Order: sequence, then C-alpha cells, then structure tokens
Amino acid sequence: MKGIRVDRNESINAIELNDLYRTNNWQIDPIEKLEKSLQTLWGWLTARNQENRLIGFVQVLSDGIRHAYILKMIVHSDFRKQGIGSIIMTELMTMLRENNLYPTLVATPENDKFYEKFGFEAESNGFKAMCIRKAY
Repeated sequence: MKGIRVDRNESINAIELNDLYRTNNWQIDPIEKLEKSLQTLWGWLTARNQENRLIGFVQVLSDGIRHAYILKMIVHSDFRKQGIGSIIMTELMTMLRENNLYPTLVATPENDKFYEKFGFEAESNGFKAMCIRKAY
C-alpha cells in the first residue's frame, strides 16, 4: 500500500501505542505497565502512514531459539480493510523466518481466514490451549 511504512523494532512511545490500543478498547492503565511490557518483547513491528502516525502494531514474545508467540496484532480502526494488516503480517513472517522461529497465535474465529493466508492452521493433534479467564 502506497505511503505505508513498516519498521522492525523502531523506538516506540507507550502513549502513542496506548492511543492505538484505545481504538480497539485495549488501552493499558497505568501507562507504566505498557512501558514495562515493551521492554520484555523479543520484537515488534510498527506501521505508519505518510504523516508518521502509528496505524498498526504487532508484538512478539520469543525464546529466540524456536518459538515465537504473536501478540496484539492491531490496525487502527480508521485504517482497517485497506491491506495494512496483510503488510504487517508479511513483514512479520519474513522476520520470523529469518530467525528460524515458528510462530503461534490465538485468533478469534472471525479472523481465522486472515491468518490462514499466511500459512497458519488450526492444530488439534492432541494439544489443547488452556486458559484461565476468571479471577484465581
């Protein structure tokens, strides 16, 4: 897409990122939690428009050896359905392949088709995703 720039691991301002998260009701409060989480990431990608506005982001946790867990893939609500998510994912998959990392992600059912375009498939060969979603 013309005018969209995707960068790997560029310096990112937590306030700017939180504003992007807010477009999907994912905002993090207090902001210090978000700042600290950015320090623990293996990597991330940012997408910016011609005005240098942050319009997309994805973060990756990894052991740096084999596994990569893709978190919080987001495109600003004003820029969705324009191919920006595909641009981000294409660059992300290149970055992971260059580092010989095998990606894993959790997708909502309505996003299955999007991720399948990049080679992801549902896997249930004896493994089960297990989560805690209540207070414990």
